[in-house]
Amino acid sequence: MNKIVFFIMLCFIVSTTSGFAGEEPVVVYWDSEAGKALRARIPADADYWQLSTTFAVQNTQTYCSVASAITVLNAMPVKKPVDPAYAPYAYFTQSNYFTPDVIKIISPQTVLSRGMTREQMAETLALHGVRVKTIAGDTLDDEGLRTLLQKVLGDDGQFVLVNYLRANLGQVGGGHWSVLAAFDAQSDSVLILDVAKYKYAPVWVGISTLRQAIATVDTTSNKARGLVVVSR
Repeated sequence: MNKIVFFIMLCFIVSTTSGFAGEEPVVVYWDSEAGKALRARIPADADYWQLSTTFAVQNTQTYCSVASAITVLNAMPVKKPVDPAYAPYAYFTQSNYFTPDVIKIISPQTVLSRGMTREQMAETLALHGVRVKTIAGDTLDDEGLRTLLQKVLGDDGQFVLVNYLRANLGQVGGGHWSVLAAFDAQSDSVLILDVAKYKYAPVWVGISTLRQAIATVDTTSNKARGLVVVSR
C-alpha cells in the first residue's frame, strides 16, 4: 500500500470515528482497512507479542485498571499467585490482584464505584514485585511522549499502562485504563489494547491525540492522568 492510499484511508477512518468538530482526534481501529495495514507492520520487538497472550477483558465496567494491571503482570517473569478457580496453576486474576496489602491502598468496592487513580495503580502494582514509574500526562509534550514510547514499547522488559480520557479519542465514556502495545513510526501512532474488548477494538492513536488525552484531569485525584511504566 503506497503512502497516498494509506493517508486517504487514515483520513476516512478519523472522520467517521471521532465525532468531533474542528480538529479531529487521530484514531485508526484494528479492524478497519487502515488498521489492517498498521497491524501488518507491528515490529517484531513490540510489546504486543507478549501482551496479546495475556490480554484480559475487564470483569466490570469499572475494572479497567485491574484488567490492565494483570495483563502486564501475567506477561512478566514475576511470581504469580494461585487463584482457586485455576489451582494448581499460578496466574494473576482480577480477584487475586487484591491482596491484603493492596486492599490497604484501595478496596475492590472502591474500584467498583470509581476506578483507580494513577498513583493507586502505581502503588498497588509495586506490591506485586515490579518496579513502577508514574508519569503525569501534563508533563510531556509530543516529542517527549514519542521518544519515551519508542524506547519503552520496543523493550521486552518494560510495559506501559495508559490512563486517558475516552472523549479525546472520540469514544463514549470517561477516564479509562488500558495497555499500550506498539509504536508505529510511519504513522506516528501507538496501539492501545482496550481492556473493554466488548466496547472497542484495539485502536491506533496518534501521538498528539494521545498526549492530549493523558493530560486531562482525573476528578478523583484532581491530578493529570498519564502513564505508568512497569519493569522488573
